[in-house]
Amino acid sequence: MNKSHEFEQWVQQTADETRGEAVPEWPRELTFRATREPKLRWWQRPLLPVASLACSALALLAIVSQLQVQVTDNGFNVHFGGGLTEQQLQAAVAEQMTTYKAQQQLQMADYAANLREDFRDDVAAANQQLVNYVLTTSRSERQQDMEDLIRYVNAQREDDQVYFAYQLSQVTEQLVEPGSLDGNPTFDTKE
Repeated sequence: MNKSHEFEQWVQQTADETRGEAVPEWPRELTFRATREPKLRWWQRPLLPVASLACSALALLAIVSQLQVQVTDNGFNVHFGGGLTEQQLQAAVAEQMTTYKAQQQLQMADYAANLREDFRDDVAAANQQLVNYVLTTSRSERQQDMEDLIRYVNAQREDDQVYFAYQLSQVTEQLVEPGSLDGNPTFDTKE
């Protein structure tokens, strides 16, 4: 701990001996290089872009407001807007309406023709589906009817065969009765 104590004393002593000194005089301008503004050419000066922007804005304003300047013997006439008379304006509106009406009629005629064609196509497709359904149903019903008829005919034939076999067996029983072999057969039918 002795060494650290000595170090602290040395730092304290050095701090006590330090005195403030005045800043020496020196030429401050020479410390830094002097920067000169480079001389700009006339087209690089800041006034030219501002003037260009102002002229562009005036040109846009003249176009948007439909500025018209007329030179007469008495001086200049400046008009804003179309400068149309009421009659010219009415004629222009009537012409535009006529053009618009013709375009609308043409579009409506095309729309109606397309709608009719689409309707015809839809009706034809629906009719074709209906015909196919009716034919398919009719064929299946005819097939079922024919199958029913064949089953009926086969059942009737079986019944007829059973009936005729029964009739034949009765006739043979009457023809050949075991007790009456006297030589005179009797042909009675039993009902």
